[in-house]
Amino acid sequence: MMRILLEILLPLITPIALYAVWAHFDAKRQGKGMPGWEQGHWFWVTMFGGALSIATVIYFGVQSADTGGSYVPSHVEDGKVVPGKFK
Repeated sequence: MMRILLEILLPLITPIALYAVWAHFDAKRQGKGMPGWEQGHWFWVTMFGGALSIATVIYFGVQSADTGGSYVPSHVEDGKVVPGKFK
């Protein structure tokens, strides 16, 4: 769950939240309301967040450590569960 939060949701939500804060203060400064989906840059900010999420997933996928071995699944030995591991 933490990996999904850090690799996908955080890069997606951060540009949207930053733009929302900026748009709020800019609209308040100009005496207007928040820009709608068609008026503001919401579409492009959302696309940038999606591209940032994809780039983050690719980066962590490329940088992940190679296990260099085969996976031994969890099994029962002498009545105890031995967790899975790489050998």
